[in-house]
Amino acid sequence: MNWRVLGASVCGTSHQKRSQPCQDAWSAKIRDDGLLLAAVADGAGSATRSREGANCAVEAAIAYLENLAFPALTNKQNRDNEAPDSEPTWEPLLREALETAKTAVVAEAEAAGLPPRDYASTLILLIASPAGVAVAQIGDGAAVMIDESGTLTALTQPQQGEYANQTTFLTSEGAIAQAEISIQPSPAQGIALFSDGLQRLALQMPEGTPHNGFFSPLFQFINQDLELDGANAQLQGFLTSPRVSQRTDDDLTLVLAGAIAPSPRD
Repeated sequence: MNWRVLGASVCGTSHQKRSQPCQDAWSAKIRDDGLLLAAVADGAGSATRSREGANCAVEAAIAYLENLAFPALTNKQNRDNEAPDSEPTWEPLLREALETAKTAVVAEAEAAGLPPRDYASTLILLIASPAGVAVAQIGDGAAVMIDESGTLTALTQPQQGEYANQTTFLTSEGAIAQAEISIQPSPAQGIALFSDGLQRLALQMPEGTPHNGFFSPLFQFINQDLELDGANAQLQGFLTSPRVSQRTDDDLTLVLAGAIAPSPRD
């Protein structure tokens, strides 16, 4: 399986009015063995260095996973063939990647002589193979996949705190233990990761089910044979269009990946 990956982060209109930079970040990597790695982070609006924290988090998480050896993503049957194993094989690796990202962010804060909370951000981390998809999430935003039948599945749900607009950050106490881990042992035809600025457009809340009208055109778009620079520019244009900006004033990040069957050999 090959992957086509697009991504864009744009500054929200509320940040533009306050002359603030975009505090979101994303990163993606296709390994030599075909595994897709992708990450999205949303810096806390109240944190003075959240842009740096978000960038550090996604880069450290992807770098950790880039050269690891991964076990097969399967639901193993027990000896009596009664039920699948409940423990996913990739969960420990995802938690280690989250811990590595947190350690990197804390180290960057300490080097600057600042508390880690000044670098606070969320983090969504995804691994995809022909066998399935695994996601780890701390904070809001979400990950969605579409399978070969066209069925949309929310792989994760936004993590909300006790109060409105409150969420958990990577640097929060107990964040790794509270992280949502989702394992989908079936192949994805398309994948989307997005920060919380798109939640109201992308998900039907409070259920968190994906909006077909939002995702179907995007997954059709990622599967077109387009030149990548131009396609990324179109994606950025979509995020800054009135259709989106009139419904949300937050920073926006969207990463799209489409599975492409390899060409037959001659």
